[in-house]
Amino acid sequence: MRLIPILMIGGLLLTGLGCRSRSEPNGENVSMETSVADCMSNLDLNNLEDALQRCNEVVDAHGDKPAALADRSLLLTLMGKTDQACADVNQAIGLLQQNNRSVDPMVVHELNVRQKSCKQRDTMVGNG
Repeated sequence: MRLIPILMIGGLLLTGLGCRSRSEPNGENVSMETSVADCMSNLDLNNLEDALQRCNEVVDAHGDKPAALADRSLLLTLMGKTDQACADVNQAIGLLQQNNRSVDPMVVHELNVRQKSCKQRDTMVGNG
């Protein structure tokens, strides 16, 4: 039954992906080769392994941007790789705390929601 809340969160977050910009609010341009938005572009839910490979490339290129880690954490959650997803969330939250430039408020909100979900999961399985 734990899967139902995860799927509901995943569905809500996927719905929100189309509504937010992946560019940095301060106008900073990202690499022409790989942009932060590439992680979830053309997402095929029937081929999550390819999407994960694409997200890994985005994180390799833009791992200093919380949005890249937030997107990969969502994908990992959809794949049932919750420990890895929570690790990405924690890393992204750490970047938010040390980052002085402006970050999309939606990314901040998503990460806070996911962090709460990770903490709740840890408590349920006895790790928290």
